[in-house]
Amino acid sequence: MKTDRLLADTKTIRYEEIDLASLISAPYHFRCGIYLICTQGEAVVSTGVQKYIFNEQTELIFLTGGLLQVLETSGDLQVKMLMFPKEAFLNAMLPIDTPYFNYTHEHPCYHHTADERSQKTWRQINLWMDMAQMLFTEPMPQFRGQQEHNFLQSLLMWLFNTIPEKLAVSKQYSRTQLLCHRFMQLIREYSMHEHQVAFYAEKLCISSRYLHKITVRHLDGKKPKQLIDEQLVAEIKVLLNEPRLSVTEIAEQLHFPDQSYLTHFFKKNTGISPKEFRAIKNLG
Repeated sequence: MKTDRLLADTKTIRYEEIDLASLISAPYHFRCGIYLICTQGEAVVSTGVQKYIFNEQTELIFLTGGLLQVLETSGDLQVKMLMFPKEAFLNAMLPIDTPYFNYTHEHPCYHHTADERSQKTWRQINLWMDMAQMLFTEPMPQFRGQQEHNFLQSLLMWLFNTIPEKLAVSKQYSRTQLLCHRFMQLIREYSMHEHQVAFYAEKLCISSRYLHKITVRHLDGKKPKQLIDEQLVAEIKVLLNEPRLSVTEIAEQLHFPDQSYLTHFFKKNTGISPKEFRAIKNLG
């Protein structure tokens, strides 16, 4: 099913073919799991603080949702996408070991290489997408719930079985690089509620000073607080695109002391106020 607009959530498994154009004008915060593969073209996508090159034979997976925006795209971008409800994912995950889940959280993007093993996996991924298209693009009232559960659980088990070949790539990273990967994953997960460096350092079982040292070394000279704030700004932009939400309500959702504090934070990091941001988006 070719579509131009995306939903931020879903109550059933959905299969879409899309060029991601709707993610260029504004970031989305998906409240469901999403699994995307690029079959043609190239895009630069952002999760707020992290950027990925999403081109042909690349996978992107966010098992429990998250923020996503397209920063750049070629005119010929073609993407196949699965969306699945969080509840369905959690039920499917019950018999699966959490280390696989953790790996996918920390390494959401994978580009297939030219070797035969990786190419075989890529061909099989496309077969899974073909099956999803067959099962979930037409109304299917009978056995829908059971079919969704069986499909999603089988897909996840198969995907997690491909992790050893991906680990061969991740083993090229040093310990400090892996800590940075974990830090970025934690920012995606907690930045809406946790704004201070100490929280993340404690989660990583390292000091705030050491976290500062490794992010400056590996993440383009950026300090931990700068990275947290970049993700937080992206989350604010998502919520500002919801006209029903007042700035006060957004401040409450994101655990700011009050509206004025959020406004000051947003203007300091973007150069414009939340009100001005909304006005510009409305003009667009």
